[in-house]
Amino acid sequence: MHKLVPDPPRDPAKDRAAFNRAIDHYLPTREVHSTHADLSFEDALLYTASLLDSACATALDCTESLESPERAKVLAVWHLLEMAKTTVDQSIECLHPARAKT
Repeated sequence: MHKLVPDPPRDPAKDRAAFNRAIDHYLPTREVHSTHADLSFEDALLYTASLLDSACATALDCTESLESPERAKVLAVWHLLEMAKTTVDQSIECLHPARAKT
């Protein structure tokens, strides 16, 4: 089949604008995670340690269904998360060195 009228030229700027409007409509930018103003430094570290622990468990669980090289990539992410968690755990212990020894 031969078209008598060609397609109009595409305008990438209009396409991008339409895409951005759709994203803004369906995925609003309000904060999914927020903290309150009274959050102490220690509580923030404890919460961060908990988040890192969950992320480590999730990454490790994901490796069970993957083959190399994807498995190696997720294990590398898991290792980075473990290093971050160890650093946060050490920071928490530094806040209360007497409690950590008992």
